[in-house]
Amino acid sequence: PVYMGENTMASATMMNALKQLATKEAHQIKAGVTRVASRSLHTSRPVYMGGANAPDYVHAPKMYTIKKMKNRKLKFGAMIGGAAILGFGIPFWAVKFTQSKTGA
Repeated sequence: PVYMGENTMASATMMNALKQLATKEAHQIKAGVTRVASRSLHTSRPVYMGGANAPDYVHAPKMYTIKKMKNRKLKFGAMIGGAAILGFGIPFWAVKFTQSKTGA
């Protein structure tokens, strides 16, 4: 390393930067003592049902009266049967299709 005297431009710039940093830190410490910081998450108020902007599904308590549903056994039987056919049928078809393409 080459020694540069005290009166060079680099040493003056370095001293100036250190002075600024020291004064900045001192001001932050003083401000931190007098002011109490509070960190928290601020969000908007949650929207509840009712009022002028009520959604269309306010009738939800009446919506799920399954025991009073017309043709309940037919509808649920068709849904469960369809789900079972899809659940078992798609994998069987996929295996058959794959084997037909590979020639197995």
